[in-house]
Amino acid sequence: MSGRAPQSRPRRQQGPGPHDFNLPRWRDHGALVPGPKFFVRKAAEVSSGRAGIVKHLPSNVSGARRQRFHQEALYMHQMNGTPGILPVWDIDDAHGNKPCWYAMPRAQLLEKAFDNTSTVLDVVASVATVAQTLAALAKDGTYHRDIKPANLFWYHHAPVLADFGIAAFAKSPAGLTRAGERIGPANFMAPEMRSADSRDRGERADVYALAKTFFVLAHQSRGPYPPDGTHRVDSEEFSLWALGGGNATLALGHILEAATQFQARDRLAMADFHAELRAWLDRHASDAARFTPLKGPRRIGRGWGPDLPDRHRRDVEATRAMMLPCIRRIAEALTGDASAWSEGIDHESGDSTLGDYNWTPNSEDGFVPDGGALWMATGLHQGRRIVLEAVLDQDVCFLVEAQRSGPPWTLEQQWGHTPWHRPRMPRAFDQLKHLTDEAVTWLTQSVPGARAATDPEPTAAPA
Repeated sequence: MSGRAPQSRPRRQQGPGPHDFNLPRWRDHGALVPGPKFFVRKAAEVSSGRAGIVKHLPSNVSGARRQRFHQEALYMHQMNGTPGILPVWDIDDAHGNKPCWYAMPRAQLLEKAFDNTSTVLDVVASVATVAQTLAALAKDGTYHRDIKPANLFWYHHAPVLADFGIAAFAKSPAGLTRAGERIGPANFMAPEMRSADSRDRGERADVYALAKTFFVLAHQSRGPYPPDGTHRVDSEEFSLWALGGGNATLALGHILEAATQFQARDRLAMADFHAELRAWLDRHASDAARFTPLKGPRRIGRGWGPDLPDRHRRDVEATRAMMLPCIRRIAEALTGDASAWSEGIDHESGDSTLGDYNWTPNSEDGFVPDGGALWMATGLHQGRRIVLEAVLDQDVCFLVEAQRSGPPWTLEQQWGHTPWHRPRMPRAFDQLKHLTDEAVTWLTQSVPGARAATDPEPTAAPA
């Protein structure tokens, strides 16, 4: 060892002290929030005393970042009074077209504006208003490109946009960005903006980011960031069931999926996103009681995933969707009519499974599946019907029976049950399809005039 005392590294400069931010017309009251954005300051107007926010040009930036600040300040001042954009009260007039600060009113973050009575209806209404503002900007060729909860505010009883620091302005370079520079917040950033060049204006990036922002605003108890990628209606991490509303939230999920497609050309345009949200609101605004308060009591789940009741509900829904084309194929093979079937077991009419499936008893009544069963049966044809059933007991299995001369019914033929698999998985689908093929093949061989039916809506594995 040399014996020399290690030299301490100089501390990184955290920015000028508060005294450096006082202005002739504005008295500085400290940073808005601790951290690197020390140049966004709380302030009071000297002449009136009204409280505002002053955004200063950081002294340690140059080049493109400095030009971005000038563009942002001038643009927001130019747009002053435009509905949906946070107004500018004052702007630096000592440096011509290169202002070094501008002042805005203090506004509440949009996410803080929702209270214990707010539901997803309120979030949709606010996001639809923001979408309307962004659609108007897009029509003029301006794209915000930094949509996230931290840049949406509640001001004068309406949601407003702020922070146009990386926007692509009409008739201007696309945000003065460098080739290869990422544009936007990571968890809200559209795929095409992860490696943008100065020619990419982000025409469909705002709708992606706004859909992601909606998800966060509607799930305030689950953490600050949305799951990455396209919003998949059938994926647990994107579940909307906790918001209440049943099929209404499912329909909303389809809007979000269309707004977050990986390829920008496949995404909704902002005007279409706004129109779909408004149409959804018009349809469901009268059903407010069906929706769960955003900040009300919740069952505890893990991470982004849903809790068990929500998962079971989706398991049942997806399993039913898998069964529908299968019962249609079977009904067409038996009767010649794909619509000749019914759903729902009626024990009083003698409906029951008749085969021996070696179920392991789990109660005094024998085997009673925790998740219940889905029952579908064809219409009666020449004294025969075909029953298709799914049994849900955490996992799922399927069975098919040919029954005759009922009620009471007698068992003619049985297929299955299939091996148990987790619901919604490809192997569960494969087993169901194989079972259906067996039943249809048997019918074509044993029923005069029966034919191997193919459903016009092809059987497909769950996405």
